[in-house]
Amino acid sequence: MAQPSTVRVRRYDVKSAWRKSSYSDHNGDCVELAELGDVVSFRDSKDLHGPVVSVDRQTVTTFISALTSGQMAAGRR
Repeated sequence: MAQPSTVRVRRYDVKSAWRKSSYSDHNGDCVELAELGDVVSFRDSKDLHGPVVSVDRQTVTTFISALTSGQMAAGRR
């Protein structure tokens, strides 16, 4: 698997188009994401002013591919 790009963790003050997965439940335990050009940012939906993790779009694509192909299955080493 390709090595990830730089991951940035920061607080986010810019208003963005944050969205939750349609698969998330409604108890508030969700991760939201915002697409900002070539960067995708993630945050805890319960902590809107808390830290944000941002990575480039290619890293997100690689991560999702690894999840959906079973390369990151629970308990796998």
